[in-house]
Amino acid sequence: MFIDLNKPKSSTVPLLLLASIFTCGLTVSKAKATEVSFSGFTNLSLTYAEHDKLAYRSSLQKNGREGLSFAPDSILGLQSNIEFNDKFDAVGQIILQDRDNTQFANYIELAFLRYQIDRHWSAKIGRFSTNSYLYTDYRNVGHLLNWVRPPVEMYSTAGALGSMDGLQASYIQDADFGAVKVALSYGQSNFIDDVEGGELTIDYSELAVLNIELQSTDWRFHAAFIRSTLDNFDTVGIDDVKNLEGNVPPLFSPFARELVGNIVPDGKVITYASVGGQYNVDSLELNAELFDYDSDWVLAGGSVGGYISAAYQLGNVKPYLTLATHNRRLAPEVIDYERAESLLPPVAFQQLVILSAESNEAVRGASYDQKSISAGVRWDFHEAWSFKVQFDHFRTSEFGSGLFGVQAGLLTPKEELSLNVLSLSFTTIF
Repeated sequence: MFIDLNKPKSSTVPLLLLASIFTCGLTVSKAKATEVSFSGFTNLSLTYAEHDKLAYRSSLQKNGREGLSFAPDSILGLQSNIEFNDKFDAVGQIILQDRDNTQFANYIELAFLRYQIDRHWSAKIGRFSTNSYLYTDYRNVGHLLNWVRPPVEMYSTAGALGSMDGLQASYIQDADFGAVKVALSYGQSNFIDDVEGGELTIDYSELAVLNIELQSTDWRFHAAFIRSTLDNFDTVGIDDVKNLEGNVPPLFSPFARELVGNIVPDGKVITYASVGGQYNVDSLELNAELFDYDSDWVLAGGSVGGYISAAYQLGNVKPYLTLATHNRRLAPEVIDYERAESLLPPVAFQQLVILSAESNEAVRGASYDQKSISAGVRWDFHEAWSFKVQFDHFRTSEFGSGLFGVQAGLLTPKEELSLNVLSLSFTTIF
């Protein structure tokens, strides 16, 4: 893995932000000497996934892999905490893992300055977690999870909105059962990924996030709501798409407009809502999350899903079982072909299919519709080390394998498919 240190426009913001945060923090560190601490974590995971069409990946921002590989789930995280005084501190975190796109900004998970206003209120500025999932903050820290990885049906897309650049205000209050925390954030996020022939980039602007968390000794409840406007979409051939209506016969103009409107998302509003909880009773641990993603952009269409997981502690061994699902709302097609077929002569309809084939394949490749069952066991053989074995069985529906990669030279599979993944993982924190 090589990290690209070139800084195009999309990378410059977090790098300048990182520098300005720590410069600002140093100017306010007069109450006492600055204290700096370092910590980290690693997941060393060996994964085996063999398939004649699919290539396994655990996140949309990773490369698809086949056969035996350390790449899909191995992670190294490095974190620095700087306490400037009683009110100000800063956190920086870099996560090294397999990535499609290797721009340095993609590896910066956290870079924020925090001000503790009083015992209830605090504020952050910089890059911080959206906290949009039950385990957003430590989804990469395998040692704090039962699983080798969080369920991909819920967490594979977290890379796009796992963190954001902006401002956050949070409030925490003691309660009879434990504590209540509410946070409101506003800012933006940039998604960068590699596609065939170049890059795909998009901005999540006007990004607003509301989080509510209730926590007790034996249970935790979390809810989140995200709203954002999609903007500045750019990818290979996008100018040809935008100019499509002027380059086709008048008979095809309505369908060209439909295609452009579906492919180019600028100005579209997306929302995401999730609820999740964790409950411990004696040696039994239950986890569940549900999400509802509302979007009419065909390259990241609306969907619903979630998972339920149970684990049981037997000494220093914990077996677990997880059921998960991700169900799309939009049909995997760039235009309404059924309607087009009813309006066009047969020959013209076939021409339209050929004309839109490349765009339609992109939509099919970005369609997610699957379910899975996972079983595994975690062995804590040392206070700072664990070993895990996990087996996953995935089933994808017709044109629904977008959470995984497709092997080179193949189109998105039309048929329903199954994929088995076996993982061995060592995790630690330091």
